[in-house]
Amino acid sequence: MIVCIRTVRIPPEARERFLAWIDENRQLREEHGILFELVLERSLKQNPTKTMQGAELEPPPEDDALVLTAWASHEAFDAWIDTPDRDGLTDSDDHRAVQYRPLTRYDLVGGYLNLDGLTAIAEVEEEP
Repeated sequence: MIVCIRTVRIPPEARERFLAWIDENRQLREEHGILFELVLERSLKQNPTKTMQGAELEPPPEDDALVLTAWASHEAFDAWIDTPDRDGLTDSDDHRAVQYRPLTRYDLVGGYLNLDGLTAIAEVEEEP
């Protein structure tokens, strides 16, 4: 499996539309081999003093986010890049409203996903 990470700048006025665009295109992306796509914004709450602290860095711009996508293989990702479906999907106002930075591929070499834990969270969030 590979995970692709890129920083994107999402203007505040485009945030809702961009997040909806991600959801609306899920089925097509999954049909072409995407395993997951997550959009992450930096949390206001950071590590307590008991944890290892990083160097004091400039905070990222408020409209920066990370987009993580996972694919079964480099070949599956390359096939998505080459499909005409991708060109049609990216030719939209919602896609053009966001500024994309370079994408970096990472090979998965270890770790885990707690799928039962994710299902439990999703069920709690769906309750009225």
